[in-house]
Amino acid sequence: MILADHIASLEQARAGKDPKTRSEEAYRRIKQLIFDQKLVPGQKLIYDDLARLLHMSRTPLINALNRLEQQGLVVSESHRGFYVRPMDLQEAWESFGLREALELYSVQQAVLKATEEDIERLDLSAARYDEYKPHYFDRRKLSLDAAFHLQIAQTAKNRILKWHLKINFDHLYLRAKLDDMDMGLTEKESGSHRLLVKKIRDRDAAGAVRLIKEHIEVLRQSVMTCLSDNETRTAGV
Repeated sequence: MILADHIASLEQARAGKDPKTRSEEAYRRIKQLIFDQKLVPGQKLIYDDLARLLHMSRTPLINALNRLEQQGLVVSESHRGFYVRPMDLQEAWESFGLREALELYSVQQAVLKATEEDIERLDLSAARYDEYKPHYFDRRKLSLDAAFHLQIAQTAKNRILKWHLKINFDHLYLRAKLDDMDMGLTEKESGSHRLLVKKIRDRDAAGAVRLIKEHIEVLRQSVMTCLSDNETRTAGV
C-alpha cells in the first residue's frame, strides 16, 4: 500500500495536483459525506471504502482523517480505526449554551457595525432560508440557517467570532443524528430571520438579542428532543 500511495502521489504530481490539495479535497469531501449522513455518527470509516468512493489513495484520506480528529469530528481507537464521533445529550446542550453566548455578542456587534451593503446581504440570506420549503426533513435547511447566522458574524466584522461559530455549527450538524428532527421547526421560524434583519437595520440591539435567544431556544429544544428520541430507540433495540 505504501508503494501504491507513492505511485499515486507521483501520478498526482504529473497531473499538476499537489498532495496538499488532494488532502484538502479529501477533508472537504469527507465532511460533506458526514453532513449528508452518508457517514453517520458512530460509523467506522474504512480506508478502502473511502478510497473507492472518493477515487483517492490512502495518503490524502489519512491526512484528512487526522485533521478531522484534531477538530474533534472523528475519533481513532486502537484496533478500531477512525469513526465519526457521536454527540450525546449533554454535549449538545452545552454546544447550544456556547452558541448563544457567541451569537448574542455577534448580533450586538452587527447592530453597531452593519452597513447598507451588510443589510442587503443579510436580507438575501434570510430570503434564501424562507424560500426553501422542503416537505420532509432536509439538512439543507439547517445549512441555510447556519449561513444566515454566519453572515451576521461577518457583519460584526469579527473573523475569530465567525470561526468559532462555524466550529460550533460543524460539531452539531456533523456529529448529531438529526434525521427525525421535527419539520414544524421551520414553520415556527418562518420570517424570523427577516425580522432579525429589520432589528439590525433599526439599530434595535435589545430586540435583536431577544430574537436570537428565542431562535436558539426553539432550535435547542427541537435538537434535544430528536437526540433523546434517538437514544430511547437505541436503548430499546
